[in-house]
Amino acid sequence: MIMSAPESTNPSIRSREEQEAVTERLKSSGGAWITMPPSYDVFSRSELSKKLLQVRDTVLTETNADPMDVEAAYDSSQQFIESAFDFYEQKKDLGGPIGRAFVVPMRSDRLEDDYATESIPFYPLLDPKRFGVSSEIRMRTMYGVPPGTPLDTYTKSDDPNERGALLLAPLYSDMRRDIWRDDTNVEQALRLDKIISKILKETVEFAHHKLGAKYIGLGATLPTPMLTDFGRKLRAIEGMDNLVTTTGHGGTVHMIGQTVLAAMDRPSVETSGRVGVLGGAGSIGWSTIQLLRNIIPDHDLHVFDKREERMHDLRNGAADMGKVAVAGSVAQVLMKNKVIVSAITERIDLDDAQYRDIDLNGVVWIDDSQPGSVDRRQLEARGGKVVWVAGKDASESRFMTRDGYYTNGVGYTYGDSSGLYGHDTEFACGLEAAVVAASQNPHNAVTKPVVYDDVARIGKLFDEHGVQIADFQSFGKPVDIP
Repeated sequence: MIMSAPESTNPSIRSREEQEAVTERLKSSGGAWITMPPSYDVFSRSELSKKLLQVRDTVLTETNADPMDVEAAYDSSQQFIESAFDFYEQKKDLGGPIGRAFVVPMRSDRLEDDYATESIPFYPLLDPKRFGVSSEIRMRTMYGVPPGTPLDTYTKSDDPNERGALLLAPLYSDMRRDIWRDDTNVEQALRLDKIISKILKETVEFAHHKLGAKYIGLGATLPTPMLTDFGRKLRAIEGMDNLVTTTGHGGTVHMIGQTVLAAMDRPSVETSGRVGVLGGAGSIGWSTIQLLRNIIPDHDLHVFDKREERMHDLRNGAADMGKVAVAGSVAQVLMKNKVIVSAITERIDLDDAQYRDIDLNGVVWIDDSQPGSVDRRQLEARGGKVVWVAGKDASESRFMTRDGYYTNGVGYTYGDSSGLYGHDTEFACGLEAAVVAASQNPHNAVTKPVVYDDVARIGKLFDEHGVQIADFQSFGKPVDIP
C-alpha cells in the first residue's frame, strides 16, 4: 500500500509526495524504468548496479531521508548484487557440499507493496517506508538478478544430505501480465514459456552443477506442472541424469490436513459438520479432498472449482464421495462453511459485491496460495482469520532451519510482513525437499500430479525427520485462534 501523507510526520517514513517524486524522476529518464516488457532474462552485474546507483541518487535528491541511512542501505544492496553475481560467475561458493536446493520465485509485483518486505533484507535501499521507493521502482530495480541467487542456507547439520540452500528463480508475478497480454495470442504465450523455461533451466543447472545439489525442491508457488512436466523436462536436460526433483505438493497437502485438524481442535472453531474447499479440481485441491475424507470422515465437504465440469467428473468418478457436494461458486462455499481450505492461484477480493453481505465472523481460512488468496486485513475486519500452510523444524540437527546468510545469522523469513512467523518455520513445500533429500531415496520425490499415496509417504517422512505443524500464522504474524 502507498503510504499516506499524514504518516510522513514520522521523519523515518517517506511521504506519498516523496514516493511519487522518486518514481517520476526515474521514469522520466527512460530506459529500464519504462521499458515494456522489461528484460527479464538479461543478467548483468553492471546494469543492476547502474539502476541501484540511480535509485540512490534520486532518493538523495527527492526525499528528506537521512543521507547516511541512504548510503548504508545502498552499500548493503550493492553487496548483495556483488554476491549474487560472484556465485553466478563461480567466483564464490557456499564453503561446503549441499544435498538439496529449495527454489522459489518472487511473489511481489509492481502494483502493490503487500509483499515488498520479501526483498528488503537483500535490497534495503528499496524500502518504501524509509526511502520512498514505489513498487514500480522496486521491481524494476531488481529485474536482472541472476538465476540461482542464494537467499539463505541450511547448513546447521554436518551431514551433507541434510545441508541445503534457498535459491531464487528470478520469476515475477508481473511477467505474465507484461508478456502474455492477450490470452489468445499464441506467439506471446510461447515467448513467456521460453523465458520462464530458460530461467528455471539456468537456476536448476546452477543448483545441480555449481552447488552440487542432487535434490531440488520446486517451490509450490512455481508454475512447475505446466512448464516442467512436474520436473521431468529439467531432469531431461543434458548432464542432469542424477538430478531428483520434487514438487512440494505432497508436503503441502499433508500440512493442509494437519492445519485443518489443529484449527478444528480450537474451542472457538465450530464447523457444524462441514468444511469448504476452493480449487478442488486441481491436483493439490483434489488430493486435499481425498485426505479430508480420510481424516474427518464424519464431515461433509463443500467444494468448488471454476473448472466445474472437471470438478463434477472427479467427484462422480471416485468412490466414497457421498459426503462431497460440488458448489456453484466461491460465494456458496463462503456462505455455508466456517473452515475453508483455499488451494487456488488467484486472489479473492472480499470487498467485492458478491461477497460483501456474507457473514464471515468465525471463519478460519486455511490458505495454501502464495501470494495469498485472501487479504488478512479484509477477513479480520469481518471477524475471520487467515492461516497459511507451514510447518516447523523440530529435528535434532535443525537441518531445516535457515542460517541467516545475509541477515546477521537470523534466518530469512520471506519478509517481515509477507512471510513466515518464527525462524524455525518453513513452507511445507520446502520441508518436503528437505526430508526427501535426507532420506536419500529418489522414489520418495513427488514427480507427477500429487495423489493420496504421495501425501501419506511425505507425511511419514515428516514424522520421521521432526517436522511439526507451525504456529498459526499469516503475513509474517501470529494468528490467535482461541
